[in-house]
Amino acid sequence: MNYAFWADTTAVIHFLTIVAVIIGLLISFRYKRFRPWEAGLLITIFILWSYYGNCPLTLLEQYLRDQAGQQTNITSIGWSTYYAQKLFGLDVPSRFIQQTTFFSGAMFFGASIEWFSPFFHREVFKLRRFLKHLIRKWA
Repeated sequence: MNYAFWADTTAVIHFLTIVAVIIGLLISFRYKRFRPWEAGLLITIFILWSYYGNCPLTLLEQYLRDQAGQQTNITSIGWSTYYAQKLFGLDVPSRFIQQTTFFSGAMFFGASIEWFSPFFHREVFKLRRFLKHLIRKWA
C-alpha cells in the first residue's frame, strides 16, 4: 500500500474540508435554509476535535505518514501550523490558529442566528464601506 500517496490525499481532503466549511459559513449567512446543515457540521467538527484532542484528519494523516516512514510532527504542532511552516516558511503558533478558528467560526455561526443579525449586518456594511474607501484611496 502506498501510504505516502494516501497521506497526501488526506492532506488535500483536509484542506478542501476547511475551504468547504468557510464557504458553507458564508452561504449559510446569506441563505437561511443551509444554516442547520452548517450548524450540524460545525458542532460535529468541534465534538470530534474535542473528543480526539485533535482533528481526526490530522491524526489519520500522521498515522499514514508514520506508516510511510516519513518523520513528521503534525499532531504535536497542528495541521495548519505544520503546512504554514512547510509551504510558506511561516512560524504561526498552533494556539493562535486554534483560537482564531474557534473565534471566527463562533462569530459566523452567531451572525447566522436571526436575532443577532441586525447588529452584525450593520457592522458588515460599515466594514465594506471602509474597505471600499481604503481601496479607492490606494488606487
